[in-house]
Parts: sequence; structure tokens; C-alpha cells
Amino acid sequence: MARVYDNWERLVWATLRREELRLTAERTPSDISSSSSSPFGFNGASYRQVLSFNFSSLLLVVGEAFEYNQILCATDYFNESRLIKHGHSGSLYHGFLKDNTQIVVKRICLSSFEKELFLISELQAFGKLLHSRLVPLLGHCLENGNDKFLVYKYMPNKDLSSSLLFKEIVSDDNSRLPSLDWITRLKIAIGVAEGLCYLHHDCAPPLVHRDVQASSILLDDKFEVRLGSLSAVCAQGWNIHHSRISKLQLPKTSKQGTSGTLSVTCAYDVYCFGKVLLELVTGKLGISGSSHTAIKDWLAQISPFINIYEKDLVTRIVDPSLIIDEDLLEEVWAIAVVAKFCLNPKPSGRPLMRYILKALKNPLKAVREEHTSSARFRTISTRSSWNAALFGHQQAYKWKVGVA
Repeated sequence: MARVYDNWERLVWATLRREELRLTAERTPSDISSSSSSPFGFNGASYRQVLSFNFSSLLLVVGEAFEYNQILCATDYFNESRLIKHGHSGSLYHGFLKDNTQIVVKRICLSSFEKELFLISELQAFGKLLHSRLVPLLGHCLENGNDKFLVYKYMPNKDLSSSLLFKEIVSDDNSRLPSLDWITRLKIAIGVAEGLCYLHHDCAPPLVHRDVQASSILLDDKFEVRLGSLSAVCAQGWNIHHSRISKLQLPKTSKQGTSGTLSVTCAYDVYCFGKVLLELVTGKLGISGSSHTAIKDWLAQISPFINIYEKDLVTRIVDPSLIIDEDLLEEVWAIAVVAKFCLNPKPSGRPLMRYILKALKNPLKAVREEHTSSARFRTISTRSSWNAALFGHQQAYKWKVGVA
């Protein structure tokens, strides 16, 4: 087994080195010194450390080593009926171990540098990160040539995009119920914010998830959030060449660097989280997975109904399947306002995740404090207690464009 790992190690790092040389030929000397070739921030000065990275030691801390035959039996030889979806980093299959434990197997074909980089990034992420809001990795299988496999814990409620689909659930009195009530939706929003807070504020350097959308928000049997799609995680400030933008799905709202590079920032995750919040509020499927260009017109249409002074306007865009009373409507309105702040076109104008999380945990308090200070808020240049609750007193944001 060790020999297989060693051979694969040499292949991976040879590919990395080849890609580094290719990109180097496309850059100026100043670009080479400032750009990064690894999602976790390895640059030219530390590239030799990357090449000597001990993959075998990493595998010891990222779960059990499964045999290829175990993977085949668990997935019924990758039967099409077991296919969950084709993801950007690999195909996901539903499987069963011999003890009937349900698992999800990601099948990664190392047919391109991008797939290799995704696999390395995800193994590094699981080797370094530990948080209850991240999807549990049970193990790996790297012994079968170019096909590599990662094994995750199965999430009974699948992902948020599946749970938001309206299902005709019939209660005892034969009435239809929504797939997700508002309390559960708010719980999910808080869970996602907790996971992003960990990546943004508890990791050094801060890490950017880069793929925050309904399909990457996994839900266990109690609708507790487990963030998936960790193959896209990278250090904040990581520069990526334009030639790889389409394949790596880079944020168009990231900072533009020199000579055709984009710098990934945590503000991009905040923007994507704002889209998730609106998906929870409106029930409109696919919002969080849409590109900035595709969703821009839709956001312009609903923006007038998210008004910090008139909560009743939000009823025009609320998911019609939601059953909400007056108190819950106030919460829905507050979350919609939070989403609008997250979707500020300027990355520097978006709130930090830790302040968003604070507001999500007690939206009614923030809203009620805003009501008591509404007179002070009528001047846009004056920051209300709602802003203070959302952004924190240390964040001196000045809203040049009104939120009303």
C-alpha cells in the first residue's frame, strides 16, 4: 500500500511542478513573486516545502484507508442508480458498508491538473480543519490507478437544494405542509454562518470556502448543517490565473490583481451567503447556485421589497409555502435585510461573518433596537443600532447608497 501512495505522490507533485512551470512562462517576474500555486497559500519561496510534503502522514489523520473492493461493493460497482450527482471535483455515489452504514463516495478521476488540485486541496482541508459544521470524512481509497475515492458520512436530509423542493407531505388532517418551516430555515442559516465563521475568523490564514450554495450545504437527520465542497477551499488572498477561472469557478466579485489574476477574499463567501439567505426567504430554487450576472436582474426586482423601514413589503417576496405569524414575519424581514447587506456590490462594504452570525442568532432583538432608534436612522449617514448589531461597533461602515 505504501508503494502505491509513493507512486501517486510522485505523479501528483510532478503534475504540480509541470503546471507551475507552465504558469510561470505566462507571467512576468513580479507576478511570480506574488502569486500562489497552492490553495493553501504555498508560493514560490515555499514551493520546495510543497514538493517535500509528506502525503502518507496526512492520510493517517484523514480517516480510514478503504480497499478498492470495499468501495465497489458499497456502491454496487458504481451502479447508475446509486449516483447522487456529478460535482465539479468528482461524482458522488450513495453506498452501504457491510454493517449497513450509509456512506457517500466521491469518485475522482485524475484526468486533469484541476482534479488533482481539487483532491490535494480537500485532503489538506480535512487534515488541517476540525469543526462540527464541516462534513465528516470517514476515509479514502487511493490504490486504484487514476481513480481516487473519498468516503464521507451520509447526510439523511441530503442538501439544502433538495430540502427546499416542495414535497407534498400529508399530515393527519390531510393538509399539505411545506418541506422546511421557517424555524428550520433559520437554524440552517445559523449553521452555515457558524461554519463560515470558523473558516474566516478561526483559521490562520483565513480560509475562503468559494462554493457556498444550497447544493454544498448538507443536512443531517436533525437538519444540522455540514458544509461540503471543501475541495474549493483556499487561503484568502490566493491569486489564480484567468486561464483557469472557468474550471475553478472563481468569484467575479474578488479583487482584481495584476497581469490577469484574481485574489480570492472572504467577502465573496459573504456575497454567496447572502444569496443563500434569499433562497431561504423566497423559496426560489437555484438562486445561490446562479452566477452574479444571471441573478443581477432578479435581485434588482426584489430589492425594493426589502426595506428596513417597512417590514410588510417583504411579504411580496416570501416563499408562499411558508406558514408565518406576525413575530416570524419580523424575523423573515430581518433576515432579508441581512441578506441585502451581504449582497453589497462592493466587497469592502459587506459585513464580516462574525457580525452576521450575531445578528442571525437574535434578529428580533436587532430589529426591535432599530425601531427604538428609527428617528436617528432617517439620515443615511447616521448608523442605527441595527447596523451596530449587525456589523459591530468596530466596523465603521458608511452606507453611501440607502438600504431603503
